[in-house]
Amino acid sequence: MTDLVLAYNPEVGGFDLVLTETDLAVDDGFTGACILSVYADRRAHADDPLPKKADRRGWWGDRVQPLARPQAGASTNPDRIGSRLWLFEREVQSAVNLVRAKKILTEAFAWLTEDGYVSKVDITTWYPRVGRLGWRCVATWPDGTTSSHTYETEWGAV
Repeated sequence: MTDLVLAYNPEVGGFDLVLTETDLAVDDGFTGACILSVYADRRAHADDPLPKKADRRGWWGDRVQPLARPQAGASTNPDRIGSRLWLFEREVQSAVNLVRAKKILTEAFAWLTEDGYVSKVDITTWYPRVGRLGWRCVATWPDGTTSSHTYETEWGAV
């Protein structure tokens, strides 16, 4: 899976495409998959408690009929984009919420195995300091090699 490279740009507080001397940079696609899987807002479940004055968010494309999974066959779990980490907007850092964050991240990366891109995804979460959530995604590719990305993001503003 080849994709355009996305890199964090602190000047704009977001991610941007990376340029080479003559073109857009490309990589194995795992970095972009991590960024979009976590930082795009997935629609909240019907039973999710919402932050004050929030709607259920979500990507508009999730409202259309999902496509059949290319390698995993039919599934009762329709494709969804992003994560529900935004639900932690006003939550405290606690052991319970750390477990919830790991569950939400696991959900966000499930499409990688369901669609057959990787054979396994392992998620680790921790609080590196007050107001920050650390997370690592390690993907095992079908050939047995692994790719990993480690991120630290604001807790309560993801």
